[in-house]
Amino acid sequence: MDRTRCLGGRYRLEQVLGRGGMAEVWLAYDVLLFRSVAVKMLRPELAADGEHWARFRREAVSTALLGHSSLVAVYDAGEDTADGVPAPYLVMEYVQGTTLLQLVRDKRITGPEHALQLTAGVLEALEHAHHHGIIHRDIKSANAMVSREGVVKVMDFGIARSTTLTDTALTRTSMVLGTAEYLSPEQARGEQVDCRTDLYSTGCLLYELLTGLPPFTGDTPLAVAMKHLSEPPVAPSARVPGLPRAYDTLVLRALSKDRADRYQTAEEMHGAIREILADRPTAVTPHLPDPSATVRQPRQLPPRRAQTSRLMRRRRIRWALQATAALLTTGLATCMVSGWQATARPSATAPTLVGMTMAEARSHAQAVGMRVQRVWHRACPRPGTPAGEVCEQTPSPGTQMSRHTIVHVTLSLGTPQ
Repeated sequence: MDRTRCLGGRYRLEQVLGRGGMAEVWLAYDVLLFRSVAVKMLRPELAADGEHWARFRREAVSTALLGHSSLVAVYDAGEDTADGVPAPYLVMEYVQGTTLLQLVRDKRITGPEHALQLTAGVLEALEHAHHHGIIHRDIKSANAMVSREGVVKVMDFGIARSTTLTDTALTRTSMVLGTAEYLSPEQARGEQVDCRTDLYSTGCLLYELLTGLPPFTGDTPLAVAMKHLSEPPVAPSARVPGLPRAYDTLVLRALSKDRADRYQTAEEMHGAIREILADRPTAVTPHLPDPSATVRQPRQLPPRRAQTSRLMRRRRIRWALQATAALLTTGLATCMVSGWQATARPSATAPTLVGMTMAEARSHAQAVGMRVQRVWHRACPRPGTPAGEVCEQTPSPGTQMSRHTIVHVTLSLGTPQ
């Protein structure tokens, strides 16, 4: 690509940030708005392929429908020439940070809670996407970043699918799309997907953040896909001794082969993570309880792994039989109605959290039906704010928002010495 000219007469290419099987991502400079941006260009050798072209355009449309702090924003789209061949491009927010994959490789995940916090950021993005009828279909550690401000950003909607649009030419039943290590069983079978597919991939991502490896690996993508279909995952605690049982329950439920046994929405899985972070792990006990059981005390089960595995398999079979009738009638209702559910939520007023501790802020936000997420500590814009107290919040106090909105707060580091 010739760097001496501006792409579309506006974006001056500076350096390659990354290359994938379908596109290249460049750091560029917007000469009109005087800012750095990331430009994603379809590779020239694929530009003549109508299917790749259509998929690239679909990424622009899918991302344009979304707008959330946990999603990499798309600013512009256009078409230019690369090596004499017409090629489309997307202009995106340039995020200065690190991918979750690089954090894993550099062993910079500081502990289980850090892994949960990063996964919670991914789920926030998925909540927003699913409410707008968009399924990502390629959630993985390479497609999520942590910005310098500590905000998780999900990117690359190249194979995303709309639940409200029919893309039969691009999503044929027999077509397998995704990355092998994060592929859900239904994706491996080439079946239709729904929002629970993204939650399975998120379970694979969390497994990798906790243990350093995805739940299934192999010599070939086909070998990995077959493991997703038939092989039960090893509990994370088997690879990380001392990991609390609540983490195993959370991850193994997300990795259920049957979609009915997984978390049914991103909000539900996000809530389970919040409960663990709040030291209330009882909220992540298995879904679809067995009504024939009288009193169940999971903490008193025998510690031997083989016996525990047999009991879990028996219970999953019973739960699946009990849920079959409901699944046949409801199908994918949860995901199909997610769009209007978002608009039907009652509104609430953002409370004033500045000057509170994290515990006080969380309590006040919960009282009006909102949630609080902490941003990395940094120099407080309000001098004199004691360390550990909220010095900034988004949205600002008094803003009318829907219930369950996340309020991002910044904690003060105290007066600089």
